[in-house]
Amino acid sequence: METTCVIGSSLLFTLRGYAKSNEVYSPRKIKALESQIGKLTQSRNDSFDDLDSLDGVNRRSTEEEDVVTRGVLSMQTATSLLDTFRETMTPHFPFVIIPPETSAEYLRREKKFLFLAILASASFADMPLQRRLGMEVRLAVASRMIVNGEMSFELLQGLLIYLAWSHYHSRPSPYTQFLQLAISIVIEFRLDRPPLTKTWKTPLKFKIEYDTEDKTCCNRPSWGLDEKRAIAGCYYLSSTVAVLIQKQFHFPHSSYIEDCCRTVSDTAKAPYDKYLFHMIQLQHSVDKIDQLSARHASELGNPGSGAELYITSLIADLEAFQIRLPFRISDFPLLAMQFHSAELSIYQLSLSGLKSPVSAHATLNYLLRDELLSKALMAAESLINVYLALPLDSEAALNNTQWMQLGFATLIASRLLVAVTPSQTGIRATDMAQRRVLWSNMLVQCRARIDILSTEQVDSNGNRSVFHNFRQRLIRIQKWIDEASESIGPLDKPQDQSRIEGISADESFGNYFSISQDDLFDSMFDPMFGDWANDTGFSG
Repeated sequence: METTCVIGSSLLFTLRGYAKSNEVYSPRKIKALESQIGKLTQSRNDSFDDLDSLDGVNRRSTEEEDVVTRGVLSMQTATSLLDTFRETMTPHFPFVIIPPETSAEYLRREKKFLFLAILASASFADMPLQRRLGMEVRLAVASRMIVNGEMSFELLQGLLIYLAWSHYHSRPSPYTQFLQLAISIVIEFRLDRPPLTKTWKTPLKFKIEYDTEDKTCCNRPSWGLDEKRAIAGCYYLSSTVAVLIQKQFHFPHSSYIEDCCRTVSDTAKAPYDKYLFHMIQLQHSVDKIDQLSARHASELGNPGSGAELYITSLIADLEAFQIRLPFRISDFPLLAMQFHSAELSIYQLSLSGLKSPVSAHATLNYLLRDELLSKALMAAESLINVYLALPLDSEAALNNTQWMQLGFATLIASRLLVAVTPSQTGIRATDMAQRRVLWSNMLVQCRARIDILSTEQVDSNGNRSVFHNFRQRLIRIQKWIDEASESIGPLDKPQDQSRIEGISADESFGNYFSISQDDLFDSMFDPMFGDWANDTGFSG
């Protein structure tokens, strides 16, 4: 009997030809075979349809079978999580606003990915659920963006929310990849440039008669407030990552971004819109501090150099920024933490440029060091105090950048207090000892707050919560401070370098303040952007 692997019409033609040459096959049997071939053909078409979705990945979270339908959580819980996002999380990331009149049912029906991203970020009270929802977000991104090439503003908003609270989700974190995807959406829709933008380039239009004065090529609708907030949010995330852990993203500051924020702030339709312009303006100053460190580090410490004058100008800009604010900076903790982090950055940079005193200017150098050291420590303490002043348990809503800023302040201040002895400054030994004690007490308060949030829960992989990791880092930092303080002693005893790990033994005063970016990253809280390779300076 003839056999063939061909499916469909070619197989049907073969069987019919065989029937004509062989009387055994009756018309009824041929009809049955045709029916079987029809089923095989339909099965084949179905299999090709399946290839349109992610191979090996279930798309259930993006269509009818969402997390509510599958019983991952109830609609009542989803509504409660949306309320949590609006009331407690939006103040810490005011770049995606969900209006009060927008219901959970509407988001679930019309903006499925945004709905899922909100649930994944706001479910921090149930860590196993949050980790599961976080994986659903990743699957949805893979299916909709990577496989199907989808681009939409809803995807951009959802990505920004996921990124803002990415420290809650499973390791390894796809932060870099997701941020690049968010930037790609901005670029695709040209959100980073004003509407009606004219260009010198010839548009790629194939017309028989081409009009050089045709203005339709640059006509685009004006962006709404949601789009303008999202543009600012994309820049905010890109810049903070670039500055704090030295990962460069090509989404630079522009006057158009500030114009967008000014429009949003002037309109102020949402409660936190009025702060956006000031946040982006301040972040631009932080960019300048980072660029100075990267491009002119060799000039630091040279009296009268361009870098030294630029530092003086940046310090003056920060002081003027706070004076010009139309509100108290303490009214908005997100901006206050950002401001004190910027202060600490510029003072730490100033200290790193100081050289060992020479006899002719020893007194002046001591006075300058004392002033810069005091201001750096005050900036770190102010940042931590903003955190400690928050209502109990509200730190669960802090965004990823705020946790990085807290880690930055904790690390820099701790190293300054350990590295500097009174013999290197004009500060009395008793004053330095008191400062170390006060700082240690502040860390105790931070640890007490995080202890409340650290639970015994584990996710499906057996991993603990992010707050457990934060707690472990604080324990190591405080142990390092206490051991180093005992080694230094309140009366300025000689330092035991074997016990003060992570501090340079170079005799240059400036080197005591130099902290490499590798040290900064290795000593930062690891749940932010990946696991540490080593706990540099905090092993105990």
